[in-house]
Amino acid sequence: MASFPVGSLVEVRNREWVVLPDSEGDFLLLRPVFGADREVAGVLTSLEDVQPSMFPMPDVAAAGGVEDWRLLRDAVRFGFRTSVGPFRSLARIAVTPRAYQLVPLMMALKLDPVRLLISDDVGIGKTVEALLVARELLDQQQVRRIA
Repeated sequence: MASFPVGSLVEVRNREWVVLPDSEGDFLLLRPVFGADREVAGVLTSLEDVQPSMFPMPDVAAAGGVEDWRLLRDAVRFGFRTSVGPFRSLARIAVTPRAYQLVPLMMALKLDPVRLLISDDVGIGKTVEALLVARELLDQQQVRRIA
């Protein structure tokens, strides 16, 4: 039985996980690397095959040219620029919302259940505001579908 320190990456159930602090002995508390916080799972290493995650080294021959690297760099920079902050959805939308369009989003995230009437003037961007709320709720996995 291997010992996995907190923060290490492991593979179990055909998925990569991060070992969380409340793990002790042969019980591991795991959060998926690519998943929501609510998908935390407890695993007994005596019952399941837990292995350290192994990622292959990058292939230098498949690196591409300078244009490919510039495209990747720009994508990462744009993603970081819009994803900094409390909202997950801003990195995944094709608009740059104005400051006043974030107000309904902040109000909606404080409500349980979310019920919000957006009634701004004509042309202010009610559709953008509503879609920001919808995208954020989907990205935070607070809802599965929206009508």
